[in-house]
Order: sequence, then structure tokens, then C-alpha cells
Amino acid sequence: MMTSPRRLRNKRALAVAGLVAVAAPILSSCGFDYATDRPNVIADGGYHITGDVHVLAARIVTPAKGSGTFVATLTVDPHADSTQLTGITGDGVTAGQFSPIDIQSNGMVNLFTQGGIPVTGSFEAGDSVPVTLTFANGDSIEVNSVVVKQCYEYADVKTLPSTGKKGQAQAQPTGEPYTCEYPTSGASPTTGGE
Repeated sequence: MMTSPRRLRNKRALAVAGLVAVAAPILSSCGFDYATDRPNVIADGGYHITGDVHVLAARIVTPAKGSGTFVATLTVDPHADSTQLTGITGDGVTAGQFSPIDIQSNGMVNLFTQGGIPVTGSFEAGDSVPVTLTFANGDSIEVNSVVVKQCYEYADVKTLPSTGKKGQAQAQPTGEPYTCEYPTSGASPTTGGE
């Protein structure tokens, strides 16, 4: 029995359509490591979100040039052991004495509200300062900390009490205290305007 030309065209069209349907997903995936598959933190402040310990929104809040308070949110993954923040160092940054800060497994410490670590150095508002955080588990994490004035949302940042030796000289700010400029339209951060 002979197949009609019309039936033959229909079979070919169906075969081509089937091939296209099978090949479309393969052809449309032109690679790996898409930008939409990678973490993308669009924010001001230092972030480190790989490994067991994460550092979020690292900043130095400064009332005057040369002194400030290091703040960040620190977390530990659920599958990792608890650890402690034991030190902060940086090029041109010196941290005051502080007791190790406990971070529980699957836990979080917010230095913005629980008290940041006093720092001094050659920085001023607007700078981005690389600092290295060291932890009791052996991790060492470098983040760029944005230096911000102690104004507006940072006005209430607390500072942990120093655990330095009695009589030890404390570094002083090297500049005049910053002023907080409010909008000239009559609004202020506390009143919200008219």
C-alpha cells in the first residue's frame, strides 16, 4: 500500500515538531552559573555570605573622624558548630578590647542593638574600610565596612564597654564631631514633616 504525499508531509511535520519540543529545553540552556542563581546583595555595607559564618551589613558608625563603633549582624549556619567573634583588625583600624562574642549554631548576633565594638583609626564618614574578623573556630573573614555618621538610623548605636586594663590610654577622635543635617523642607527623621 502506497502512502499519499500529504500523509508523508504530515508525518515529517510531526517528527520535526517532536524534535523541536525535545531539543528546546536543551538549546535554551546556553550555560551555567546564571546571575539569577547567584546571591546578589544590593546594599551598602560589607557582606560575607559563604561558609559557616556570615557577616551582614558591616559598618563603622562614627561620631567624629578617627573613632567609631564597628557593627554588623553575625550568623552561624544550622549545620555548623557555635563559635565566638574573637578579634577585629584592619589596615589603619584598631579595635578596643572586648570580650569574645558568642554566636550560637543557627543563631544570630546583631551588634547594632546588642552593642558594637569600639574602633579607632585613619577613617572618616564616607570611607570604605577593609576589616578582618577572626573567630574561635579558625575562620577569618574580610569585609569592607562602610563608615557612616552617627546620625539618623545610626544615632542609637550602642558601644560595648571596653575591657581594657584600668588606666590604659584610650585613643581620641582626631576630628570635630560630625553634625547631622536635616532636610530643609521642614521634615525631620523624628517628625516626618507636616
